[in-house]
Amino acid sequence: MKKMITGLLAGLFTVMVPFYGMAIELTDYLDPDLQYQDAEIQALFNLKDGNQDQTSFNGSARMEYDMEYSTLPLKIEGYAKGEADFNRGADDEDSTARNFRFDAWSVGKKYLENDNSIFGFGRFDLGLQDLENSNENDPYAKVTVGMGYGRITTATPLMEAYRCVEDLKRYGIIKGELSNEYYLRLATVIAKENEYKSRYSLKEYEKYWYEAMERVFREAGVLTGESLGAMGIIRIQDILTDENVLRRKHGWEVGAGVDYLISDYAGNEGDPGLSLYAEYARPVGFKWQFIDRISYSTILVDWEFGDMDNTFTNEAWLTYEITDKIDWTNLWELDIILASEGDDTYKNSLETGLRFYVSNTIDAVTTLGFDHIDKGDNLDDDIVTTFYFGLAYTIF
Repeated sequence: MKKMITGLLAGLFTVMVPFYGMAIELTDYLDPDLQYQDAEIQALFNLKDGNQDQTSFNGSARMEYDMEYSTLPLKIEGYAKGEADFNRGADDEDSTARNFRFDAWSVGKKYLENDNSIFGFGRFDLGLQDLENSNENDPYAKVTVGMGYGRITTATPLMEAYRCVEDLKRYGIIKGELSNEYYLRLATVIAKENEYKSRYSLKEYEKYWYEAMERVFREAGVLTGESLGAMGIIRIQDILTDENVLRRKHGWEVGAGVDYLISDYAGNEGDPGLSLYAEYARPVGFKWQFIDRISYSTILVDWEFGDMDNTFTNEAWLTYEITDKIDWTNLWELDIILASEGDDTYKNSLETGLRFYVSNTIDAVTTLGFDHIDKGDNLDDDIVTTFYFGLAYTIF
């Protein structure tokens, strides 16, 4: 079973072949000024009736929210995910089972130097759940303060600039290649979309935003005509507002913090803790993106180390842009709980899937998942396989 998971992971990483077609790389983008937020809802529902005691059904819904506000001295990030599922069997005695879980976190980082090195941070984690046949449904809340080193930069604007350039070349609106300087200037203009919105209003900002991009192309000397023209504006608009681009990030950072557990799902509260983390992000060419985050946490009893469980978590994401409309996504999560009493727990989760962009707001999502839990002599230690197909609606 473990060999199967290891083999799948090896297969994912061995196909990571770099793309060497361009001089500029996403890691060249170092501008920290960025603001974005994404939110989407996924849903699935099945119903069956006839030749059975009662109507049976099952369904699930999932909501995700992701945001980042970044300047040179300050960075604020937030993430929230809510999941709900429900089902009822076909027999008279079957009742409706419902499960709900919500997880969210927010972190603020204040950089103490202008070289993106040392920073102080504060983080808040929140969890809510209502699970069938579980007594651990109390709210979860934790506050962390600490120090860190390093910085991860979101380079999505340069990816969007690359898409714009390739598309405009395809339609003969520009010719030749942009130098690295003009690629970065174009990416900087794209990243300032929210700045243009606040300066010129939601109704009129696009005119000035596109004019700023046109100036970059004109100064680079690559326009085939006097301006981008109607077709050029339409192509840029299609890429920047109608197409979805997976986030591109690069860099690394490490951090250490002191936790205060306000409460956990089992009702424990008021405990201090220690947490460590390291994160690494690397795009490979303009197609691949790899992110890995390792974290460690424990509770301190009377501020002493070693009397409670030690939890290690590794999360690895690998994405590949097959086309502008199809993305391949992969996630591997390993959780290890070294128990102070009883058996240790090892949990492996692997997901691989495809996302098809049907329109600028509707995506079709299919996911194949494998889960395995090893805890002492647990009998239910087979690999659990799940397959999911549903639709996702992009809110913003």
